[in-house]
Amino acid sequence: MTAEVVNIKPEKRDMHAEAREALEFLNKKAGRNYRPTKVNTDFILARLKEGYTLQDCKSVVAMKCREWSGDDVMNKFLRPATLFNCAKFNQYAGEICND
Repeated sequence: MTAEVVNIKPEKRDMHAEAREALEFLNKKAGRNYRPTKVNTDFILARLKEGYTLQDCKSVVAMKCREWSGDDVMNKFLRPATLFNCAKFNQYAGEICND
């Protein structure tokens, strides 16, 4: 008797849903109302395609909200174009402590 090989395909990751969830998280944390338009979600999708996870995105949002929410100058930068910008996101993600 030979063992039957069963090929199970892993669930396909829905990056668009993850991008929308990250944007909703930003809205909740920062008290904003960004809509899940192509302009807003494309920034997040690009980071997910680079290999970052939804949790990475949420961690960056949470960290920057803690840092910038009370600062009148920096508070305005709690937006998708700043937080998920290619050059900046890599720096922000590097600031997260994974203890």
